[in-house]
Amino acid sequence: MFDFLYGKRRILCPLFAFLIPVVLMVFISIASGFYPFGKYSILMADMRYQFVDYFGYMKKIFFSDDTYFYSFSKTFGGDMAGLAAYYCNTPFLLLLLFVPNDLLPGGILIMMIVMIGFIGLMFNIFLTEIYGSRYTTLIFSTAYAFMGYLMGYFNCVQYFFNIMMLPLVMLGIYRIVKTERVSILYIISQALSIFSSYYIGYMICIFSICFFIYLYFTENDDIEGIRDVKHIKGHLRSLFIYIGTSVVGVFISAVSLFCAVISLRGQSSRKHIPLSLKGNFNITEIFSGMYSTAFHGNVSDGLPLIYCGTIALLFLMLFYLSRFITKKEKILSALILVFLILGFYVDILNVAWHGFSYPIGFPYRNSFLFSFMVLFISYKSFINIGKIRNRSIIISLIIYVIYSIYMCVIKNETVGIREIMITGIYLILTSLLIILFNINKRNDHRRSPLILQYIMPVFLVVALCDASYNAYVSLNAYFPEKNEDQSITIDAFKDFVDETGAIIETIDREDKGFFRVDKLYRRSNNDPMLIGYNGLSHFSSCETEQAMRFLGSLGFRDNGNWAFYGEGSTTFADCFMGMKYLLSQYDETPKPYTLFFNYNDKSIFLNPYAMPLCFTMDENSLSLKLNKDDNDDKEDIADGTGTGSNINSAGKYDHFSYQNALARSMGYAGEDIYKSVENVGFKTVNLDKDGHTYRVTDPSEDAYIEYSFINQRNDFIFMYFTADDLQETRIVVNDLEKQPYFTTYGWSVRELGHFPEGEEVKVRIYAEQDKITLLNNEFYYEDKQAIADWYEAATRDKCELNKITSSHLTGKVNITHSGKNDKLLVFSFPYEEEWTVLIDGNKAENKKAADGLLAVYISEGEHDIELKYMPKGFVLGVPVSMIFLIILIILIIKRKKIPDTSSGSLLSC
Repeated sequence: MFDFLYGKRRILCPLFAFLIPVVLMVFISIASGFYPFGKYSILMADMRYQFVDYFGYMKKIFFSDDTYFYSFSKTFGGDMAGLAAYYCNTPFLLLLLFVPNDLLPGGILIMMIVMIGFIGLMFNIFLTEIYGSRYTTLIFSTAYAFMGYLMGYFNCVQYFFNIMMLPLVMLGIYRIVKTERVSILYIISQALSIFSSYYIGYMICIFSICFFIYLYFTENDDIEGIRDVKHIKGHLRSLFIYIGTSVVGVFISAVSLFCAVISLRGQSSRKHIPLSLKGNFNITEIFSGMYSTAFHGNVSDGLPLIYCGTIALLFLMLFYLSRFITKKEKILSALILVFLILGFYVDILNVAWHGFSYPIGFPYRNSFLFSFMVLFISYKSFINIGKIRNRSIIISLIIYVIYSIYMCVIKNETVGIREIMITGIYLILTSLLIILFNINKRNDHRRSPLILQYIMPVFLVVALCDASYNAYVSLNAYFPEKNEDQSITIDAFKDFVDETGAIIETIDREDKGFFRVDKLYRRSNNDPMLIGYNGLSHFSSCETEQAMRFLGSLGFRDNGNWAFYGEGSTTFADCFMGMKYLLSQYDETPKPYTLFFNYNDKSIFLNPYAMPLCFTMDENSLSLKLNKDDNDDKEDIADGTGTGSNINSAGKYDHFSYQNALARSMGYAGEDIYKSVENVGFKTVNLDKDGHTYRVTDPSEDAYIEYSFINQRNDFIFMYFTADDLQETRIVVNDLEKQPYFTTYGWSVRELGHFPEGEEVKVRIYAEQDKITLLNNEFYYEDKQAIADWYEAATRDKCELNKITSSHLTGKVNITHSGKNDKLLVFSFPYEEEWTVLIDGNKAENKKAADGLLAVYISEGEHDIELKYMPKGFVLGVPVSMIFLIILIILIIKRKKIPDTSSGSLLSC
């Protein structure tokens, strides 16, 4: 049997390289109870709150009028091609096309298991071509498929394809160096890597330079060192080929790359990056990440995830302790590892590795490159197992013991007795196997049946046990309270998707118009993308500052990284943004909406004053802007002694006066919709004032700021508070506690309540920490009759917008007398140059209204309008990609005319 397996290894090795990771992941999923093998959803971290929603949207591109270019499910509209280039260009997403949205967690897990199988397969192909076909490649290909990076970043499935491509990219470089010929494999794999995710593809491109240098000096035996100029020059052909084919590969992916780069405009995370040489962690702890089960779910603030198997750890040490490894290989590989470690450690280098944008939540996203390099050089040591001296093994174990003691002394957060013991056991077992191998070899110089039949399979078993247990622990570290938290079950996800989806389907069936919907409850900020409706919420790393800032100016929650509807804002804000339907878990609303229908315990309200998604405004709207960051005269306003006018003493709008100004720019000349509450009293209890900061005097007593006033109107009152940053507080209104304020999700314009005329209203902000910082307060009445009057005035010009697709809109407008100047036709989605607006077939010049909305000038009378969105990156990228694809075809044709020297490879091109 073993002779049969040995003879068929060229076929069976790749097959097993794929099947072993797949089977192991299935068993791990069963043991963890992940759907479809159990009741728990695999959705974790950003997969739960972002990626599953993006994948849901990408499915709709094939089955609805939503397109790849633009989405109205993204905040209040936005570019999709750039987002897809970051998150959704993985070809494996096609496997999800026919998976129902309510079962997406199961489909995603199956897709990830398949991808992990291919990750193992590609690394096996890489090792096989360089070192020959051996069953021992399965040990290291499985280790690659189960590296700590993949298990710790299991939620980042968009990176999996790049990790799958990495061995092929490096194999292509190997072929260039060895043959000094063009490698088609290198061009295609590099292009696919960048196309799939420009972000990780960028990292792979940087690493490819290091790997090329390593191979250039180690694979060309005649080059003795850096000073051997003669022989270095003798192989410059491979350098020129590498540079040229790298350019071809990069620009083949231009259609995706250009979309991504251009979409990054306006991102606040890319501005004002300080150049810092500070260290990100204690560099002596870097190797704690190589211990088995060292990942405890701390991906956001932990060390780089560099675990790649205990066997790799041992053979890494043996690589540098062995005589059979050349000095060149040791020095160059060490330089690459040090370069990668410094990239983790030095702040500015880490930022550079991440495209000069601070990585939020996942600080060392390039750490898979370290694992790749370790596995590559460790395998070189492994295949020379017969040359390893026992003394080197003993030294390796001593190094491990000393470092483990150091981890205990400094009380490392991730490495404790459990991690040391587990890793130590695997190291000892591996060491014993090496010793047994060499004893057997000395007793029989011929190929030993004992070695073939028992020792090498035991190596594989040890490696599989190590990898699978580490994977099980790592994945379940994301769910420490799995048995108690019902929100992570597949039933919870399915119930939400089914219920909300049914509500949206009912609305769409009853109303064929083009409008927005949102809700007072949420699963994530990206629910509109998953369920499929035009909302006012979104979260991604690709969102623009302009879109978030605009929603924040209307009083919706904007925390700088995302904006979402949350608890909503004012009635005017809803109406202005065309939000026609409100889904609520409550059976009534203070806003002048009517109950449309009920579904289970949800109430769906109809907003009769929702504006269409296009309307007219006057020229003043071009300069309208909320100056929310101006601190002038804030102290008087914060302590309640301000004048109570709609505009503060610095001449700046607050949230409510800004909305009044928007209403007046739409042809409304009646009463202000929002009227400031007058004579607001102010006092502090158990607080000492220090500028805008109020410090608690006695921690044992309640400490609070109190605003008080006599209600003068039969209207709802809204409030907003400005502060420097998040803080722990409680808000109590007339002894009724409200939802927390100044929190990540709860800091927007909020309903204060409705009170009888003449009643005293007391608003207390309790300090839940040692201080409160408060810059400004806003208390306003909302006049419902003024809302109705404004709506009547704002809709005198008849505007209708229809959605052909999400990137192609048509409509008709009838503009009444516009006075001396033309009016502005304003669309309630973000201003972007990529929109082409045609009025009666003639292209109009795009303008920016209200500091964020698309607008064009329009004259009096009836007009047909048409809008088309085409990403600039796509327009520029398609011809570039086509040109370099033609170059690739020419290279393939030329290569076919030259005999192929690598026909034995699975990927011989």
